Amino acid sequence: MAANPVYLVSFLLLFVVFWMVRIFYVRKTRDPDAPRSRKERREAMKKEGVTGTLLIILMYVELILILLYIWGPMWMSWADLVFPYWIHWLGAGLMVISIPIMSWVHQTLGKHYSYALETKTEQKLVTSGPYSRVRHPLYSSHNLFNLGMILLTANIPLIIFAIIGVPLTYTRMKDEERMMIQQFGSEYEEYMERTGRIFPKL
Repeated sequence: MAANPVYLVSFLLLFVVFWMVRIFYVRKTRDPDAPRSRKERREAMKKEGVTGTLLIILMYVELILILLYIWGPMWMSWADLVFPYWIHWLGAGLMVISIPIMSWVHQTLGKHYSYALETKTEQKLVTSGPYSRVRHPLYSSHNLFNLGMILLTANIPLIIFAIIGVPLTYTRMKDEERMMIQQFGSEYEEYMERTGRIFPKL
């Protein structure tokens, strides 16, 4: 069956808003004196090894799955699950919450943000705002968004996509922490002791 038009429009609106906000902040962090082309940004991700390459592939797969969800061809009728209406709206609520969290993270990071695993010349350890409780709040916002997407769309391919992304995200967080330990040493290790990875430490 075709996706419920109310859920579909809600998902599209939230998806567009999330990524417009994300792109706005990412563009603000670009160095105007040394801008990177899209190809250079992809190459920077590929330098991360298998994880970076797979994340690039998943990004394109996600776009294809979203187009299939929107289009809703007859041969995709098997892909839509039936959830109680309140679960769909719970998903929409989670997606809404993820947007200000993601915005807060970018505002806190400012010029220290990088899409690739790399440290900048004037890199400093950010421990304010959401980083005072969580080491990877940007991943937290993305995970919240993906969970909301699962509940709102109830679409099997998108659910599978989100599940596949979990171990890749975990691996990338571990790689980022190793990089930060190399950069900041004991200062970062002490920071790890008092913070959670994607949830606040109680």
